Amino acid sequence: MLLDQPCRDKAAGCGWILHIPWLEEEIRGSSLEVHVASPLMAEALAVREALQQAKLLHIPNICLKSDNQVLVKALISKQHPVELYGINLDIENLSSCFSSVSFSYVSRNLNSAADSLAKAALYQSM
Repeated sequence: MLLDQPCRDKAAGCGWILHIPWLEEEIRGSSLEVHVASPLMAEALAVREALQQAKLLHIPNICLKSDNQVLVKALISKQHPVELYGINLDIENLSSCFSSVSFSYVSRNLNSAADSLAKAALYQSM
């Protein structure tokens, strides 16, 4: 699960959680991104980072869940908002590294753990 963070001084915290069922393990990560234009962009950056981490861990299949409907629709349709064009192309390229990739929307209340990671990354920078 991933969550975007509201931008503060153009910085955003990004958080992600990788559930690895066959290992019965969960890998959590977060990052601070600077020069982020919008919460939508922050979410796209979090998705890209989660996919990079999954690729490094050689996870073959991924179901990516986000609470940002606009981003999920853009990734599924491959019709990218102008502000996300480069990031979404990165996501498309990373997606080709997996046997299967799916994107789905989850409500914000089901995304609280990733939200906490994103907030922690943002507030640690202050």
